[in-house]
Amino acid sequence: MIGIEPRCGGIVLLALALTLAGSAGAAPSFRANKNYPELGLSLRTLGGAVPEPLPPHKTFTYTFTRNGESTRRDLFDPHELWYATQHAGQWRDDDGNRLILGRASRLPPRIESDLQHVARETFEEALAAPGAAFDPDSPDALAAWLAAFAGCAPGTPEKLRTGFALHDALCFPADADDTLVYAFRAKRRTPQGRTEPTEWFCAVVRIADSTPKAKVRKDFETQFLASVAALPQRATPAAGVQGKALRTAPAAHRDAAAVPDHPSRAAARRSIANMKDWWYAETLDYVFLSDIRSSAGKSLVKELQATLPALRTAFACLVPPFQTESDVSVVRIFEDAEAYRQYVGQEHAWSVGLWSPMRRELVILSQGKDRDQTLEIIRHEGFHQYLFYATRMIPNAMWYNEGHACFFESAEIDSRGRVELPEGGRAAYLLEHLARAAANLPAILHADHAAFYGGADAQRHLNYATAWGLVYFLRKGVPSQRLSVYAQILPAYLKTLEATRDPEAATAAAFEGVDMPRFQKAFTEFWEKGRNGARRHDPLAAAR
Repeated sequence: MIGIEPRCGGIVLLALALTLAGSAGAAPSFRANKNYPELGLSLRTLGGAVPEPLPPHKTFTYTFTRNGESTRRDLFDPHELWYATQHAGQWRDDDGNRLILGRASRLPPRIESDLQHVARETFEEALAAPGAAFDPDSPDALAAWLAAFAGCAPGTPEKLRTGFALHDALCFPADADDTLVYAFRAKRRTPQGRTEPTEWFCAVVRIADSTPKAKVRKDFETQFLASVAALPQRATPAAGVQGKALRTAPAAHRDAAAVPDHPSRAAARRSIANMKDWWYAETLDYVFLSDIRSSAGKSLVKELQATLPALRTAFACLVPPFQTESDVSVVRIFEDAEAYRQYVGQEHAWSVGLWSPMRRELVILSQGKDRDQTLEIIRHEGFHQYLFYATRMIPNAMWYNEGHACFFESAEIDSRGRVELPEGGRAAYLLEHLARAAANLPAILHADHAAFYGGADAQRHLNYATAWGLVYFLRKGVPSQRLSVYAQILPAYLKTLEATRDPEAATAAAFEGVDMPRFQKAFTEFWEKGRNGARRHDPLAAAR
């Protein structure tokens, strides 16, 4: 993952020191009935809980070589793909208790493969095959489905009293002290007046504290199961329609008919199904998912619908893609800081934004009223996202990747979609440490991920400043000062990267024949006295 670093002396703080306070915890409770039309149910979720989006499935990129020709393919964990099709929603309360809801429709498909991961189309074909059919009247099928969904091997179920609204209710014993597993079907009345069972649903309760399992079981059965009821069929959306999301999404930048369907787009929409406060908005190249409820926050997303496509055009102008086809870019914006931390995990809880190549998702924590800060984070991480697809998932040199992300983070986009690239807030820090940055150039050109992000904060700040200063110099300083000897550095890097798929070889080719001491001197002189001409130079106009 590529996260955002703290910056000293700049306009924007790009990381937060987040302290996780301890909690004494409390037993989970289930209250306040809510209707979920997409499920066809009325039920009670966890009291005081917030819905959690299902993280997108991880993407594993394989390189296949045949007759000297290499091709790259995105493959996936078939269980993750299957789980996403059966997942109906999950909620977490302030004490960490979780309720996970599943809806049984297909069994995990059998896929014959020598590889651990499979192509999406292979999975879809296997899921549609007769062998994955789920028989709702088969106890063995229910047990197999439940074992795969709940991640445990539940024992013989105990039949529970169903009451008026339930057709079936089963409690499956689970070995873990913190887990309860249930399966249930509600009674649904057809338009003809008959009563029939709904699909099977599974409820998994994860207990976060030491509350006795027996107490949670009693509360779940008397509060949750006793409240479940099927909605009238007229209240249930037509198959395949995500009613809530479509109604609550802000107006799209393009007509909906102009937005082609795509597996990533469908998966993004599905990840927020049944989540009350989440909505989505789309453009031709982007899907925005958010739990922001304020009018100002939704206005921010509408602005992104207009400006990110313009910025993407600017990305492509300076860094032409290796191929024209590209995946849909998913941007998930959290308003709730705790929900963001839970989503990105403890390893990245310090961040306020990151691009995850494995999950193919840009995840942002909204900075509330600080609109400019949120936009800067999105522009920075948005370049990482673009570069990943533009260079066909080939790893890039850190100086090139982070340098350009910093270069674009201060971009200004006007109402006509015109993009300008000013210095932004990093110049002051670079000038304060200019001698160290110039001396750091040889190291930054060869820094890998660990070397760039590791070490003390001061060194990491210097690495970011050096990478940004280098790219700014190459994009604006070299042409404005007519330093033609350095004009081919950036084109040579991309050309060699595409040919060799090796960022070190690309960097070596880019700087082949460059006298490094003279380059460092030119870099220093530019930042000391050559910035005025560079401010007036428009690299986008020059590249068109």
